[in-house]
Amino acid sequence: MKGTFDLVRRPLIVATLTLSSLATSVSTVGATSSTTTTNPSAPPVCGVVANSSVHFVSKQSPCEIRVRRGTNVRIKLRSGFRWGYPVSTSRAVVVKDISRNSVGVFAATLHAAATGRATIRTTGTVYCKSGVACPDLALLWSLEVIVT
Repeated sequence: MKGTFDLVRRPLIVATLTLSSLATSVSTVGATSSTTTTNPSAPPVCGVVANSSVHFVSKQSPCEIRVRRGTNVRIKLRSGFRWGYPVSTSRAVVVKDISRNSVGVFAATLHAAATGRATIRTTGTVYCKSGVACPDLALLWSLEVIVT
């Protein structure tokens, strides 16, 4: 039985990683390092909820945004994953107002506290219901924030 499951599991993992990679590359085709302003009615890009004070420097992985000091930026993490707590690498950006559900973290607010740069990171693993075959898949979500 174990051998049969391994034969099914490997192609499933490869297919999942390929689709994830393809979805990421398709969503970033044509994206450049130009500065743009978000549209309030647009869906989240790179997990960043649309806000007129957020300027995208790069929409490629890892995404990079620029905000003014004192700005709050809301992030929403991809569903279907059990996300950990987002962590900032600098005091320039403070992670606050973390929203959780029964699976894990699904959103948070980033506060641009001081001029500088910070990288916000968290990891997520695929969430599967009990008794369902599921690939071992983990993602690293990161966002570069420049505070001016």
